[in-house]
Amino acid sequence: MEIELKNGEIITLEVSPLILEYVEEYEGGQKQLEKDAQGQLDSNGYSRRMRATNHLIYSAIASNYSSNLTYRQAVKLVKLEDIEKILTFIAQNVPGLENVNKGPASHRM
Repeated sequence: MEIELKNGEIITLEVSPLILEYVEEYEGGQKQLEKDAQGQLDSNGYSRRMRATNHLIYSAIASNYSSNLTYRQAVKLVKLEDIEKILTFIAQNVPGLENVNKGPASHRM
């Protein structure tokens, strides 16, 4: 799958061991990332969906970009209309993350 970044570059998203490594960097690992991406509320009544979504974007972009990117740089490069495409790509191609694109999409465009 190809997406155009805000800087005009077109990158091809591919699943690699690096994307799995970035996913595992999430606080609590892959299982917690999947729970947070589904929008489950914590004990204070807050959802960590946006944080989980941004981490998935970072994982996909940083693992496929030609140079090293920080978390912030990777998230800033993605156009809003491409967020759903990236999440769908991850849900379809990354083992164990089939349910990240499920649940209400209240903060998504």
